This record gives sequence, C-alpha cells and structure tokens, in this order.
Amino acid sequence: MFYLNKINLNKMNLFKNKYMYLMNIMIIISLYSMFITNFIQLWIMMEINTLLMILFISIQSKNSMTSFNYFIIQSISSLMLIMCLIIKNYLFNNMLINIIIMLIFSMKLSMFPFFIWMPLINMKLNWILIFFMSTTQKLIPMLILNSIFNFNSSNLNLVYWIYLTIMFSSMFSSIMSIKELNMKKILTYSSINHSSWMLFILSIDQSMFYLYFFIYSISMMFFCLMMNKFNINKINQLTKINLFNYKFINIMLSMNTLILSALPPFLTFLIKLNSMKIIMFNNHKLMIITFSILSIITLIFYMSIVIKMNFILLIKNKIWITSLKLNNKFYSSILIMILTLNIMFLIYQFLI
Repeated sequence: MFYLNKINLNKMNLFKNKYMYLMNIMIIISLYSMFITNFIQLWIMMEINTLLMILFISIQSKNSMTSFNYFIIQSISSLMLIMCLIIKNYLFNNMLINIIIMLIFSMKLSMFPFFIWMPLINMKLNWILIFFMSTTQKLIPMLILNSIFNFNSSNLNLVYWIYLTIMFSSMFSSIMSIKELNMKKILTYSSINHSSWMLFILSIDQSMFYLYFFIYSISMMFFCLMMNKFNINKINQLTKINLFNYKFINIMLSMNTLILSALPPFLTFLIKLNSMKIIMFNNHKLMIITFSILSIITLIFYMSIVIKMNFILLIKNKIWITSLKLNNKFYSSILIMILTLNIMFLIYQFLI
C-alpha cells in the first residue's frame, strides 16, 4: 500500500514538473521574442509557442476537444499565412493580400471579426491556462502584426483597416461583456479589449506597449490566481472572498480590477491617456471619441465586478483598512510594485 502511494506521489511530482517546464519555456520564448526584429524568427517563435500551448491544454484540460479546436484554429491561420506569404512574393504590394494577412492575425488574436472562438475555448480551460491564453499567446502575433504595420505605414488604406479592426474589437468585446455572468468569459472579453488597446499603443510607441503589457500581465496573473484559489467561475461567486474573511486579498483584488479597468490615477490609465494624446496631434478625432466611449463602457462592467466583490462588506459596513494585517508578502510586494510604477510614470510625464 505504501509502495503504491509512493508511485502515485512520484507521478504527481513528474506531472507538476512537466507543467512547470512548459510554463517556463512559454514565458522565456515570449520574453526572447521582444528582442527579435526578424519576421521569420518571430514567426518560428510564434509557432513553437502555439505548439507548447496545445500540449499544455491537452495535459491540463479534461476535454480533449478543447485542445483539438484550438489546434484547428491555429493550424488554419498558420497555413493561410504561409500561402499568403508565398503569393506576396509574386504580388509584392497587393492590398488584398495585406488585408488577408491582417485578418489571419486577427484570427490568432481572437479579434474582430474572429472574436467568438476564444470565449468558447476559455470556458473549458482552468484559470492558469486562461492567463497564458491572454498574455504569452498574444504577444508574438502582436509584434509580427506591428512589423507588418510599420512596413506598410505608407499604405493608408491598410493603416485605416487595422485601426478599424482595433476599434470594432474593442467595441464588440465591451458590449458582449456587459450582460455576461461567467467570469471566464468576462475576463476573455476583457483580454480582447486590452489586446485592442495594446495593438493601438504598439502602433504608436513600442516601449509604452511593453510597459502596458507588463502591468497587464501582472494584473492578470494575480486575478487568475485568485479566481483559481477560490474556485470562482460565476460573477455571483465573487462574494466567496468575503465569506472567508480575506480582507486584504479582497482589497488587493479590487485594486487589481481597477488597474485592469484603467481607472485614474493607475498606470494603465496614464498609458492610455498618453497614447490618445499622440493620436490627438494626428487629428484622428473619430478614434479618440470611439475609444473614450468604449473605455467608459469597460469601466462600468469592471466597477460592477468590484461592487460584487465588496457586496457583503458594503452591507455590513465593516471595511477598516487600518485593521488589515499585511501578512502575505507576495501580495503586498505586487501592490508596492504597481504603485511604484504609477509614481515613476507620473514623474516621467511631468518631466517631459
């Protein structure tokens, strides 16, 4: 009996090791891709990362169809990309081919008009996989799409087409999330919305994009870890955090949600404000109005999440921040880091 238990324990440890190896490799590939400028190298990194993600899903997901569906979507988009690149050698500056390539990356990123598949797949995944789907799997396609954007910056029709895709992605993700009750779907629509903003910021300033992506990744990591810890899948289950009397975690999670919502004076808001300031100088008034309205809609549904999380505390009126015991060093260090980055960015804004 003892021998059998030991074998099971070894199997579990082996499984955890494989799990950790995959996570680390995907993170390293994503970080390495930030320093690559060659299109082919970026494409190879993207395909390796996709294969690792398929393997990750097949190991973690109980439903084998989930990994198969993800494999089909990514395979179709990759095959179409190869075909378009071959055709592009013969038709160098063809507008239609450029638009098709852009649509292929929209499919990979689950942006307009292909924003339906990711919420359906994420519904079947655990919170850790959702984090990777929302971060590492989106970085490299964005970098490739930005290289295409920069290469064709003189082609105004393609530039406007990309901006339209960004606006429609942000619009549909904001609208779809308003009446949604499933937390996994809400976070997926939020990811699509943030992808739109990230792509928009990336087209303006790459260093600002990396800062935004870094803050977004930290916030997503914390949010997904908490959802996983408390096994929250529906929006009405957010009150679980208060039932367990985790006051500090509740405050941290509320702040984290406000960071994702880009509420002033958080760093995400300052980056968005800075990017809109740049667009204002280029007289893109329609984009500024559209993004401003969509940001307000996004803020409303994020605020509804914060209210749900604090519902029990609001009724009992027992929120005493001074009585909180900051025992958890990990969560307090994340809070300090985010606040420090906010202060640094504010100082930078005043200096320039």
